[in-house]
Amino acid sequence: MNDETLPVRAYQESRIEDEPILGPVLALPDGRLQPLTFGERLLLKLRLTDAKALEQRYWKPVNA
Repeated sequence: MNDETLPVRAYQESRIEDEPILGPVLALPDGRLQPLTFGERLLLKLRLTDAKALEQRYWKPVNA
């Protein structure tokens, strides 16, 4: 298989979404939803953190 036929997956940035049951969650690029702790929600409200910073905390490499 050559490189031209391999599917290329574009990187999606993490984002904060509001789920009806879970409340605010971190939507990771690999499709996982990470519920936020009370402290993380507070930091977001105070604008002391963002989705990118939270992603670094929860990101797990594929081969880990």
